[in-house]
Amino acid sequence: MDALARDLRYAIRTLVRAPTFTLVAIGTLGLGIGANTAIFSVVDGVLLQALPYHEPENLVTVWLDMSERDGPVREWFTAEDLADFRAEPGLFEEIGGWGGWGPTLTGLGDPAVLTAGVVTERMFEGVLRVQPFLGRGFLAEEDVAGAAGSVLLSYGFWQDRFGGDGSVLGRSLVLDEQPYSVVGVMPEGFMPPFIPDAELWRTAQLDPSVCGRGCYTIRTVARLAPGASIEVTRARASALGARLAATYPATNAQVGVSIFDLREDLVGGAARALWVLLGAVGFVLLIACTNVANLLVSRGAAREAEFAVRVALGAGRGPILRQLLTESVLLASLGGMLGLALAAWGTEALLRMAPVSLPGLSEVAVDGRILGFTAAITLGTGIVFGFFPALGASRIGVYVGVYAGARRAKHRLGLAGHARSGLVVTQVAMAMVLLVGAGLLMRSFQQLTKAELGFDPEGVLTVRVSLPLSRFADGADRSAFYNELRDRLGSIPGVVSAGGPSSLPLAGDDGDADFRVEGEAPPVPPDANVAWVRPITRGYFYTMSQRLVEGRDFDARDDTEGPRVVIVNERLAERYFDYPRRSPVGSRIAFGSGQAPVWRTIVGLVADTRHFEIRDGTRPATYFPHQQTQRAAMTMVLRTDGDPADLIMDARAAVSTLDPALAASNIVPMTELIAGALVTDRFVTNLLGIFSVLALVLAAVGLYGVISYGVTVRMREMRIRLALGAGGNDVRRLVVRGGLGLTAAGVALGTVGAMALTGVLEALLYDVSVKDPATFGVMIGVLAVVAVMASWLPARRAGAANPVTILREE
Repeated sequence: MDALARDLRYAIRTLVRAPTFTLVAIGTLGLGIGANTAIFSVVDGVLLQALPYHEPENLVTVWLDMSERDGPVREWFTAEDLADFRAEPGLFEEIGGWGGWGPTLTGLGDPAVLTAGVVTERMFEGVLRVQPFLGRGFLAEEDVAGAAGSVLLSYGFWQDRFGGDGSVLGRSLVLDEQPYSVVGVMPEGFMPPFIPDAELWRTAQLDPSVCGRGCYTIRTVARLAPGASIEVTRARASALGARLAATYPATNAQVGVSIFDLREDLVGGAARALWVLLGAVGFVLLIACTNVANLLVSRGAAREAEFAVRVALGAGRGPILRQLLTESVLLASLGGMLGLALAAWGTEALLRMAPVSLPGLSEVAVDGRILGFTAAITLGTGIVFGFFPALGASRIGVYVGVYAGARRAKHRLGLAGHARSGLVVTQVAMAMVLLVGAGLLMRSFQQLTKAELGFDPEGVLTVRVSLPLSRFADGADRSAFYNELRDRLGSIPGVVSAGGPSSLPLAGDDGDADFRVEGEAPPVPPDANVAWVRPITRGYFYTMSQRLVEGRDFDARDDTEGPRVVIVNERLAERYFDYPRRSPVGSRIAFGSGQAPVWRTIVGLVADTRHFEIRDGTRPATYFPHQQTQRAAMTMVLRTDGDPADLIMDARAAVSTLDPALAASNIVPMTELIAGALVTDRFVTNLLGIFSVLALVLAAVGLYGVISYGVTVRMREMRIRLALGAGGNDVRRLVVRGGLGLTAAGVALGTVGAMALTGVLEALLYDVSVKDPATFGVMIGVLAVVAVMASWLPARRAGAANPVTILREE
């Protein structure tokens, strides 16, 4: 310990005497360690930390698998299917259903639309194992159709609206103009895995008699049976699915079951993106450490005489190696402290950039686990990248240091230069891998932003309105309300047109339904014709700039008294009518499997739109006139001749003026919704771009250092060349050629690495090949330009050397 204390004091004095070296090394390591710590804090919170529920490893999501019916792998449950799964002995310890709800709260100030959820009665206590902070949970008798309404409040809602008043239990809230009794308050910080920002919850009160097994209305979370693995549960669930298919072939034939770990389902594709980012920032740290190793190699060569004197005075190789390792670990520790400070700032920046849908973001912080990670990579950095330079520097003999003279010393410096050159080649290779990855993601993001959506979101404002069924039970009343609202919104100054769908494009909220074509044999399940159903008001297609390909739009004729009509999209026409060889306009289709089908005449054909995600292809879709299929909740869209955000207050006022008991929600420009659909892609692309630029800068600094170092070592040679008649340009070309040679070696190695590693990006790319030649070509060009710039200053110094100096020396 005394020897270690002496080494530490000496290391401090040595580093203080070389402030430039010390600051550059600490700053370089601080950037690398800080970036790694910030990214790891997010990865830890989202992917590694346990979900905040009892035994979260036993929580799974359960879906119906429609892939054999050309549908999604993750389809919602019907009320009857959920009842069958709950009744199956030993399949799950508990299984519960949930859904979204956006009620309008009245009686507590101005009407307000709340973010809420519906759950089956055992979801909280049975599945998630979370007890209310105040009061009780839902009872079985409260979760049956027609039961009196009861709600559980979130802790935040209880504090904000009721000031934490314990007498809130039993109080009645008016939601959608219906009374709901408050039965409990959930604990502080409780965030369910579904709708984590929900302000309150009510019971689902599923009623299978409403539309039976054809209505996919509920999503599920389950807790595995004691001792059962997820693989065993999948097998049992598949067996149940097969029995249901045999019992109910019309609805369940070729319908499987998909079961996923809850975290896996919540994180989705973001998991791969986060691991890619962690790997990328690890490359940045390696490049930073390589730079510091370069500095240590040069510094060790320059201190050769010092080490030789210490050997001559009796010091062994071990004490010298220990001294140099002490210096490198001290440097890494100082860099780690700087990195920790940068990480605290960087983590906040990452949280502002990250998609809010990622679970665990609220728990992300630089805590004890993160401090341990930072300490580990700091110590590892100091030892691993300080050991080899220290090992080389400790191999100094008495003869070399004391008697060899200047030429021998310069030879040793030259050997150090070769080591540095190898490190720079490695740096360039790693920078190449990062640049190619960032370039591919940038190309992919560009393709996403240019993807054909089927509509024009620019200048469009969206306004969501939900009518209480207690007052708008009659479809004619709902139709009249939305007709009046469309006219009022359309009359706002600055609004060009207005219309509305039941669900916006990219929202994916509408349901699908089976249909048959008149004159054709009814398709036999599971080969039924399936299309998405979306009621719309008049003026919707014009407002969204969704192209009408054939036929006509809906108009005043398409009311409850008129013939039943429908408009279909191109994808449906291509699949079921062999369009464009056969036009669907004029044909009739009927939905459902009833004995007396209601036939609808196809009066129009419109362009396809992206309904779920921009990455997804289009699906067969149908549009009904709202006056014939009256929905209680609609989203009105307003096309404006200016900035749609300027009309938010006017749109809100139009709704409240029409009905003071209602409130509009989700009043946002359509472009913001599009940006939200791209938030994960933008997050990954921006971060990988930042890391690749940082890696490029660090590699350029390393290349400059090596070239400059080489010019210093070879300055005698340069002067001799100039004295023998070489021109300054000849010497400069020689130096630049050396820099380009190192870069070429690094690019070749990096290209091989990029070809091998970019496959991990394939799932993140859209309409771009992982071996895109344009991206590889551009990044090679970027590195070549950087190499020339990094080599130019040392080359200028070499070309301007004075040959008279060497002649005088000789």
